[in-house]
Amino acid sequence: MNDAPKPRPAAKSRAAKPRKPKDAVDPAVENGVSEASAEELIAELVEAERAAEAEEAAIAEAEAAADEEEPLEDDAETEVEAAVEGDAADADEASDDAADEPEPEHEAADEVVVEVIEVVEVEEIIETVDEGGVIEVEDVDGVVVDVIPATAASRRLAVLGSPIGHSKSPALHRAAYAALGLDWSYDQLDVSEAGLSAFLDGLGEEWRGLSLTMPLKQSVIPLLTETDRVAEQTGVANTVLLDGDDLVGFNTDVAGIVRALSAAGLEEARYVHILGGGATAASALVAAAELGAERVDVHVRDLQKSVWLEPLAHQLGLMIRIRSFAQADRSLDVPQLVISTLPGGASTEAIYTDSTRRRAVLLDVAYDPWPSVLATSWQAVGGRVVSGLAMLAQQALLQVRIFVSGDVLQPLPDEEGVLQAMLAAVGIDAEGAPVGDGSVEGEAE
Repeated sequence: MNDAPKPRPAAKSRAAKPRKPKDAVDPAVENGVSEASAEELIAELVEAERAAEAEEAAIAEAEAAADEEEPLEDDAETEVEAAVEGDAADADEASDDAADEPEPEHEAADEVVVEVIEVVEVEEIIETVDEGGVIEVEDVDGVVVDVIPATAASRRLAVLGSPIGHSKSPALHRAAYAALGLDWSYDQLDVSEAGLSAFLDGLGEEWRGLSLTMPLKQSVIPLLTETDRVAEQTGVANTVLLDGDDLVGFNTDVAGIVRALSAAGLEEARYVHILGGGATAASALVAAAELGAERVDVHVRDLQKSVWLEPLAHQLGLMIRIRSFAQADRSLDVPQLVISTLPGGASTEAIYTDSTRRRAVLLDVAYDPWPSVLATSWQAVGGRVVSGLAMLAQQALLQVRIFVSGDVLQPLPDEEGVLQAMLAAVGIDAEGAPVGDGSVEGEAE
């Protein structure tokens, strides 16, 4: 069959037949047209007009029938011509071509895709993702599927610091990766400030991340290729993600403080005291701002060494006073929260009255020895105390998020179960209180 559309037949002219040339003279008529000739001419004109009208009616009828059947645009004229010319065979073939056109097939394919999406089981989706490199999937709720990349197998991690033997980070992280089903190793390595750069340069591809404790949280900043907002804001990073050739720094101490206090029931504090002026004090300052603080008093041994905290406080919109330890509780205003960032076993001249210790919550980031001198004085009058181990566990949970997914905001599969495994590994409950024999040893990290 010829696929090219046949031209629509032209309607016959309704004009009179062309006249004879002037030199052809009818011998029967010399002066005009005879009556018989005129009648013959009129009959011919009427017949031509009727034929034209019949042809137009046939064309209109064929077009109407084609519109009702909704053929494809390319074949519409073909069907009209077939109807006009009476070529039934061509008309049938045109209909067959219209049925075979690809456009309706596309519409059917779209419908199939939608239908498959609606009926595929979640387990089938998981199997597909597994083929693409997923080694574990947990807590599928039909909306969000948490996955762990297959590249997570056999990775190395460690906590760095000096001294480092006291650290509870290995117990926390190992419990987390065991709960996640990851065969990852996590060690503790004694690394000084002077040796940090060389250590980072010597790391191989098997390394995924590092936790940092004293005295490395500030000295690592110039060695990083990128930092998150909180690390940039505080000038402190306690977490390093090794992502190809990049060293990405994070600060999870701030969120660790806020989450530990929230778990203990403290969601807000307008007036806060901070003891100590080191790296953790900067994180405590930002945490105070996140808790809604308006005023912060920072008590230190050396006022000059702590003035670097003032610009950060002003950036956070906080009123800050830097004072000596001896002035810690000389005001009539009672703080709602006292955060001690002093190393474990460090002595302090800060003395708080019984009234303050009953009314203010104490977070002591140190946990070796425990209870600390401050914690003992708070407990003696029935005050509320949050152990630094609770903060350590909460910030470690966020580190695990980073090491697993690269995103501190991406929750872990069965995150609550992972946190419970971590807390059990160091012998505390969700509020940081010791469980079991109550023995908790370690130092602020």
